Amino acid sequence: MSKIKPYFIVLIIMFTILGMFYVWTTMESIKLGYDINKLNTIKSGLEHKHKELLIKKTALSSPSRIYKIAKKMGFIYPKEGKIIMVHD
Repeated sequence: MSKIKPYFIVLIIMFTILGMFYVWTTMESIKLGYDINKLNTIKSGLEHKHKELLIKKTALSSPSRIYKIAKKMGFIYPKEGKIIMVHD
């Protein structure tokens, strides 16, 4: 009878450790799932902001807008022969 008790105690300890490991891995999986969901939400927001900024960049760099601003500032097109090309 005394030979069975140590094996039984070791078996209970092993099952307890395995149970705790299972619970820990399950909790970590759930936590990682929440983290992935949160990061996907952030990614979607950043992609949306990127699209907005590209649209804004396109609108701000349109030639007609730049021409209107230059005209208001008094800029004029250079006359023929006044342009000097500089090469590297």
